Amino acid sequence: MANKDKVLVYGAGGVQGGAVARELLEEGYTVHTIVRNSDKAAKLQEQGITTFVGDLSDAGSLHSAHEEVSKVFLLLPVDYDLERNRQFIRNTVDAAKEANVKLLVFNTSGFVPDDVTGVAAFDIKLELIAYVKQSGIPSIILHPTFYMENFLIPGVVDNQTLAYPVPGDSAIAWISMEDAAAYGVYALNHPELAGQTLPIVGPEALTGNQLAEQFSAALDRKIQFYSLPVEAFEVALAPVLGKETAEGLADSYKWVGSNTHLLPKPDQVIAELRTAAPGTPLVEWIKQAAKHGFFAPAAGENGNS
Repeated sequence: MANKDKVLVYGAGGVQGGAVARELLEEGYTVHTIVRNSDKAAKLQEQGITTFVGDLSDAGSLHSAHEEVSKVFLLLPVDYDLERNRQFIRNTVDAAKEANVKLLVFNTSGFVPDDVTGVAAFDIKLELIAYVKQSGIPSIILHPTFYMENFLIPGVVDNQTLAYPVPGDSAIAWISMEDAAAYGVYALNHPELAGQTLPIVGPEALTGNQLAEQFSAALDRKIQFYSLPVEAFEVALAPVLGKETAEGLADSYKWVGSNTHLLPKPDQVIAELRTAAPGTPLVEWIKQAAKHGFFAPAAGENGNS
């Protein structure tokens, strides 16, 4: 296989960044990544990824990972501290600029409105996008909506209920992290798209009741949709993600609940991107997740009741 460019993939130790890294390796790229400790570095090196120990808050620790790198896939951790996010984006983008990278693909990890909303989760990302654009680095911005993997959060799907903090009557296009990664790799392979902001969503927009129908069909048991109050969602997430992150996510869901009409729709994905990566229908994603042990009914429950 012919050698290709070196690509720095942020978050290669996670689900989505890891999927991007694996696909790039399969295509013959040399992949770099940055991790915070040597234990994780060893595991990634076994996969063929060249790892560097560094920290997004330490600008100097990022430079070695950029050596001879021509492209960067930027995926930042979920964080709702404005100053910390500013530091992360300054350090990562400045390091890419100093390395004279040819292309930066930035996945915002969620929907970003066009204007300031007063919601930290969105306004932080608006600042990040602005900083990427003003850097002068050729860049492609990827805008997903909600990830299907959110259905794996404990308590979201139980024996007979799908509880999620979105309106039941609004059609929303979800996307799997694997599909989002495929779009990321496509963007890295198509520098001519630089300057564009690309919505990346799956092939379907589904209401809450339609989500429940898909789960019912895939799992062969009756599932009903429940529009979970955002406050209850925040309380459930706080012990898992921390109070600050749970509060930030809750604020974003409150805004989305009143503005679902602004979310990207399937037909907004550019044709060439949809052709290259059609996206996974939700029912197929559910079946695959079930094969890996997710969504099993609790012991003693009749799945067809």
